[in-house]
Amino acid sequence: MRTILLALVVAASTACSSDPNGPTAQVAGDYTLTVTDNQNGCQVENFTTGASQSGITMTIAQNGSSLSATGTGSTGLMLAFATGDTLNGWIDGQEASLTSSVSHTVGGCAYSTTATANLTFTGNQIQGTILYTDSGNGSSDCGFMQQCTSTQTVTGSR
Repeated sequence: MRTILLALVVAASTACSSDPNGPTAQVAGDYTLTVTDNQNGCQVENFTTGASQSGITMTIAQNGSSLSATGTGSTGLMLAFATGDTLNGWIDGQEASLTSSVSHTVGGCAYSTTATANLTFTGNQIQGTILYTDSGNGSSDCGFMQQCTSTQTVTGSR
């Protein structure tokens, strides 16, 4: 009886401690992406809603659950123009979230641009979205950059 009770306790504690997203995926490598422009709330130049560009490359480095993604041929990724070409973040199971942020000043407007990539990895496939958010300091010089968001959809493989 004691053996059965111990087995049930061990099984229950293992079930409670398991990661609902599964084991951390190994996603390091070079990816070739197709990026599609979606919403252009920040009025970014050369950003055409519905337009896609393919053949864009991105290199992902991984150390445990920490990730770094660098656009190595970032034509088409607003990231190259908004916050630099590297995002940093984490992966949990197959789900990753990476960000990068930079501050700008235009006239009396001080604002920050943050890029956030929410990605899902399935085997050698990648898909997700990149959100670009501008937040201003309240100056009338900020105009639409007071708070705006532009988005891109990302698909690809390594």
